[in-house]
Parts: sequence; structure tokens; C-alpha cells
Amino acid sequence: MEDKIKDILKEKDLTQAIATLINEIKEKKERDIAELILEIDRLNRKVEHEKESLKTKLKEAFDLLEEFAKELEKEEKDELIKAIEINKLKALDFLGILKETTEAAIITTLEKNEDIEETIKEITKNLAFETIDTKVDAKHIKNVSKTILLVAADIASISINYSDEILKGAVFGIKKGILKSIEKFKESIEFTPMEAREIIFENYNKIVKDLENIDDLYISCVKEVANSSEAGIKDKMVILSKELESTIYKLKNAAQETIDTLKAKFSDLAKEAASTTSIFKEKAQEAKKLGIRAFMIAKAAIDGAIKSAKDAMNKDQNS
Repeated sequence: MEDKIKDILKEKDLTQAIATLINEIKEKKERDIAELILEIDRLNRKVEHEKESLKTKLKEAFDLLEEFAKELEKEEKDELIKAIEINKLKALDFLGILKETTEAAIITTLEKNEDIEETIKEITKNLAFETIDTKVDAKHIKNVSKTILLVAADIASISINYSDEILKGAVFGIKKGILKSIEKFKESIEFTPMEAREIIFENYNKIVKDLENIDDLYISCVKEVANSSEAGIKDKMVILSKELESTIYKLKNAAQETIDTLKAKFSDLAKEAASTTSIFKEKAQEAKKLGIRAFMIAKAAIDGAIKSAKDAMNKDQNS
């Protein structure tokens, strides 16, 4: 590379020489990037295939356990069924049945017609917590929250007499579930094994950013579902979102405490994040320099055009 640079400096047309060098570098890297994009696409398809395979294997395992339970005595059978159901709840995301499970649980609550709001709050809290677990990723939390909220909104729209209880129970139940997941994640930080540090290292900035915005994320999710719902349900959910804004501080505080714990536990990662920030600053400064250069080039072109126009006008006047 140094030899090429030295050769460039000998050229008469430096702009063209540099452009040629840049194109050579770009062509090679663009080929590499194109290959990587193809590889990413292939890996994405493989991931989806593996997800389906996992879902199938989990279902087979649960089906076999349930078949085995049928042959047991009542006490042992009940104990096994309970264990199966607990573990199914933990695997809802992988099984792809969060929506169906939420729907069945809310409908069962309505059929029993006892403490509807509190029961739905407890159900949605548990469903959100078990599905999110310690995966406090913004996209994951939003997907889980939205899935449960959409089910609640749909059922509320056809169960008008209980719509307030359903919606309030779901909105505040999910919030509690998210809070519980954040608290569990915070606890897990204390016992993070060395081999897991690299994962946190790679996702450190994202984890912090997601936690910092967790309250806004959930409120916006409620509003998003509200906007996609029919008028009556939308109005109720908008009111709940405003109520949520005044009570979301617990979630925000828990998120901040988790960030503080993360930084304290992984201070070396915090330093790494700081160095990354300095890189961003360098890039910003470079961009600013190039921006000024672009302005100067444009200004020179405009000034040149104006001068040419004036010269032409003067020439016409003198002729």
C-alpha cells in the first residue's frame, strides 16, 4: 500500500490517481461484502430451518412426556403434568404458541368470571416473564409484548363488558413481566461465567441502550397496538398508555440499576465502550472535515459560475 501511495504522489493528476486507488480497494472489498451478504442470507435460511427443527423436537418431547404421564398413578401423573406445563411456558417462544396460549388463558379467565383484571394481570405477567426471561433485547421484548397485547385487544373487542379489565390487566401485567425479567437479568449479571463475557462484550452498548429506552419502548408498543385496534379499544388503550406513563418509573429505575450493575461488574467493558465512543468522535470529525470540503468545492463552483456569468455580461456590454 505504501508503495502505491508513493507512486500516486508522482502522478500529475492526483485526483484521478487517488480515485483509481480507491476504486481498486472498493472493488475488492465490494466483492467480499457481496459474498458475505450471500453467506448471511444462507445462514438466515439455516437459522429458520433450525428454529423449525427445534420447534418440532420440543413438541415431540412434550407429546412423549404427556403420553407417558397417562400411564402413571394420579399423584405422579399430576406432578408430571404440572412439570410439563411449567416447562412449556418457558418454551412458548420456541414452540411458537405464545399467541394461542395467551388467547386460551384469557378466555378461560372470562369463562370463570372471577377477579378478571387481577387474573389477567398475573397471567400476562407470567407469560411475558417466561418468554422474555433474561433476553432483554428491545426487539424481543417488543415482539413478546405486542403479541400478548394484540390478543388482549382482540378479545376485548368482542367482550365489551370486560374490555376494561382485559386491557388494564394485560397492559400492566406485561409491564410487571418485563420488570421481573430485568430484575432476573440483573441477578444473572452477578454470576456471569467468564465464557459469557464475550457475548456481553459484543452486545454491551446495545444492552445498555435497550435498557435505557425500555420504558419508552413499552409505552410506544401499547400505543402501536392501540392505533391498530378498533376505535373503542383504541380510546381505552390510549388512556391506559397515559396512565402507564405516570407509573412506569419502577421499570425505568430497575433498568437503570441494571445498567449500573452491568457497568460495575464489567468496568473493562465500559472502558471498551468509551474507546468505541472516541472512534465515533473521530469519524464525526472526519465527516465534518469532508463536509466542509464538499461545501468549499460547491462554493467554488458557484463562485466560478457567477464570475463566468459576470464576465460574459461585461463582454456583451463592451461589444
